[in-house]
Amino acid sequence: MTVYAGSRSQQSKEWIILALLQLMEHQVYSDISITDIARRAGLARQTFYRNYQDKDDILFDFLSRQFAQFRSLWDDQDILSEKMFVSLFHTWQDQVPASLVANICSYDRKIRQIIFRSLDHFIQALFRVHLPDEEKQQQSSLHYYAQRSFSSTLHVLLIEWTLNRFAQSPEEMGRLTFQLTSSMRSHLQ
Repeated sequence: MTVYAGSRSQQSKEWIILALLQLMEHQVYSDISITDIARRAGLARQTFYRNYQDKDDILFDFLSRQFAQFRSLWDDQDILSEKMFVSLFHTWQDQVPASLVANICSYDRKIRQIIFRSLDHFIQALFRVHLPDEEKQQQSSLHYYAQRSFSSTLHVLLIEWTLNRFAQSPEEMGRLTFQLTSSMRSHLQ
């Protein structure tokens, strides 16, 4: 019985995510309501609220899943390598939904905030896993700010590259990111 409930909840989440992405094809993210999403997903509002607190949580969940899937593509030895950055830009270009690109290009600040939040969450999780136990409990200020700067730099590069309609190749962007984050990476490795 629990398995059924879990799969039903997962199915509802998938429908909600799909509904939001479909609505974003024709509307600016900030103009989409919970009622619009629930109606498009074919679900009651109460089903929506059983799965998400608000629409920002939907986009955060979707992007967090995308970043987690990206993480599964490379080995621990590739963390923070140029290869990882190239892979990140390839994955972003190939898998970011057109509706998200359209909303980024509409300069919707909320979209950018959610992308940053999900990217920062991903980076924090990545480094929590790779820090020694004593550092997990007491991160230095330098490490903390290097990590936040790293997240911010990746965010800006992804957004600007998207706004420029992927004018540079993923290889160029990966190389540029590797060079720009050199000092931050030295404090994160």
